[in-house]
Amino acid sequence: MSQELKEKLRAEGLNEGFDFFGVVDAAELAKVPFPPHRCLDTPQGFLPEAKSVAVFGMHVWDPLFNAVITSVLPDGAIPFDDVPGSQYYNLYYELTEARAHRVAQVLRDAGYKTVVTHFVHAKAAATMAGLGWIGKHTLCITPQLGPRVRWCCIVTDAVLPYDEPYTNDLCLGCDDLCIKACPTKAIIPGYSQGVEPGKKVDFEKCIVPQEMLAEPDEGWQKYAKKYTRRGFTECLICHDACPVGKEEHERRLKEYTAKP
Repeated sequence: MSQELKEKLRAEGLNEGFDFFGVVDAAELAKVPFPPHRCLDTPQGFLPEAKSVAVFGMHVWDPLFNAVITSVLPDGAIPFDDVPGSQYYNLYYELTEARAHRVAQVLRDAGYKTVVTHFVHAKAAATMAGLGWIGKHTLCITPQLGPRVRWCCIVTDAVLPYDEPYTNDLCLGCDDLCIKACPTKAIIPGYSQGVEPGKKVDFEKCIVPQEMLAEPDEGWQKYAKKYTRRGFTECLICHDACPVGKEEHERRLKEYTAKP
């Protein structure tokens, strides 16, 4: 029954536009440390009875998947959802969560509890589910599409068959392209494995959090596409520099955007 339920989840995820799917043990994911101040929690922090975490990944083939609209508090705090009085809307968060809620109905119909969230350690979950490798820029690199994937998780009390972790080094031989591409030198050289969470990318130099500040360093602005005073797309420089999966990404991009 558990394998059948897992396959139903896989099929429904595919139907909702997810390209990747895997399952990890919630207790094992809870052991993986994560960076502070990122609104992350263990699976049990969202669902005390958590037994499994189903991971879903969607190909982000257009920069507008990374569109963000924010409001800013008077003190200049970064406006994550848990900062009172601020607002943060990220298109791929909203898109993948809405679709994952529809997928989660498979579990609810079977009598199980579910919580849909981005705020477990989704990149670690994707790696543990055999879907990709944490790259030097700390993004999860898939062998098919590189880091051009966004993740969402369903935490559940259902016990589903767990997948084996991904172990192939997808950064081997890339000559640190993501590190060299970063114009603010935010990415510390070397592998992410073995580095304390939150230390591999300098939060004060990274362009993405700079975009959200009340008074950002003017240096970031030429690297991000800004549409309105508080609307922009997240910086994709290290993301785009990764050679893994680039050919397949570009093939799909051409296919998706071809004239009818």
